[in-house]
Amino acid sequence: MDSILSLEPQIVWKHFSDICSIPHPSKHEDALLAHIISFAKQHNLPYKQDSIGNICITKPATKGYEHIETVCLQAHVDMVPQKNSHITHDFEKDPIQPYISGNVVKARNTTLGADNGIGLATILAILELQTIEHGTIEALFTVDEETGMTGAKNLDHTFLTAKYLINTDTEQKNEITIGCVGGVDANFVWDIQYESLPNDYITCTISINGLQGGHSGFEIHLGRANANIVAIEILNILLSDIPILLSSIDGGNMRNAIPREACIVIGIPKDKKQVCKNLLSKYSTQIKNKHSVSDPHLQIDYTFEDKTLQIIPNTISKSILQALTECPNGVIQFEDKSQGIVRTSTNLSIISTHNNTVEVNCLLRSFDTKEKYELAKKMEKIFSSQQASCVFIGDYPGWKPQWNSEFVQIVSHISKQVYGSEPHILAVHAGLECGIFLGIYPYMHCISFGPTIRNPHSPDEEVDIDSVAQFWKVLLGVLQAIPTKSI
Repeated sequence: MDSILSLEPQIVWKHFSDICSIPHPSKHEDALLAHIISFAKQHNLPYKQDSIGNICITKPATKGYEHIETVCLQAHVDMVPQKNSHITHDFEKDPIQPYISGNVVKARNTTLGADNGIGLATILAILELQTIEHGTIEALFTVDEETGMTGAKNLDHTFLTAKYLINTDTEQKNEITIGCVGGVDANFVWDIQYESLPNDYITCTISINGLQGGHSGFEIHLGRANANIVAIEILNILLSDIPILLSSIDGGNMRNAIPREACIVIGIPKDKKQVCKNLLSKYSTQIKNKHSVSDPHLQIDYTFEDKTLQIIPNTISKSILQALTECPNGVIQFEDKSQGIVRTSTNLSIISTHNNTVEVNCLLRSFDTKEKYELAKKMEKIFSSQQASCVFIGDYPGWKPQWNSEFVQIVSHISKQVYGSEPHILAVHAGLECGIFLGIYPYMHCISFGPTIRNPHSPDEEVDIDSVAQFWKVLLGVLQAIPTKSI
């Protein structure tokens, strides 16, 4: 297979190749940040870094363009670390391995990091090139977007002077994003004092894998299976006929990804082994048929062992299962169901059993702030009534669309020239940093566009090769069309 370095525009793919070679999962971006600073020094570009880690590089206006308003080009530096279960990959140490597959670039068994690595690579290419004309550019690289937008939330208020900001985190070519939902993380915890498994019980381990997963905002309405929901359904089915004892339940590992895998460890009476097998076999067939289109590779495996096991006391395990069963998941309200536009949703993202606790994480999203908080209150009532502690963190605002702004018209005109058709202008059911930027810089005009990236936040992530070149052309065109400074 050809190297991605052979692709056009080569300067963009060169930078993306460099980015892939440097591990940069959320909260572990130091090496990539050091690379960006080294780049700025190498090209004699002024830069600054704030206390949270965000970097701003300034590129002066080319001669004759000093009268153009300053524009900020922005990308986040972290990526979502997801891999296929059968491979070993340490996202904090191992590089991503991109390769060309037909008309797309993918990664070997992991997320590619095109979200937002292609945007980052494109900005670095613009900073490097001396053959393009533009006004002053402020290139903003934010940290930790994927796990709470903490970089944007803690951005130094003196960092930027730009009137216009282009966010590069949109994932469909010829789409212009001008608004997004707000969100909040809901965390629920039970403290556990374990008991021993009775002598007449055996251990059963049930694994759910092979699900497609995906972005819990953009793809929440597509009906894909959630591994945590499958695990909860299995427990309820088994409990209908078997006095099972719960030892652990684990599923998902990213707050903003639909869980692809889960694992349950339970104890069952020895004389109920065949009943358990029959129930699991029947449910496996049903769930596979239900998700045969969205998740054709869904797999449920189970093994039985005669060994000692620590179990969660029945009173607590019943509370945990009751809360998880009642927990809302998926689309709560549509803004426009015919168009697949979601107004409010929640994703049962992570269930984790460790350190004598069972922890649950959900990510709530909504265009409607009131509806978001009402959903949070409902979930708090469900979990607190089942003796869980409840904490809501990472609340971030939405981004109110300005449908007819001059900036939208400029980008629309350039997009139509490049793509040959009118762009799709929309607000998205996902969190973007623009809402936070506007809270810091209320005078700023924001917009977001990018190349086509499919299946972000999963090992099936891919970026369309032709769309990267088109994105590059649009971005260069917009830079030359930025309005002049007002007097």
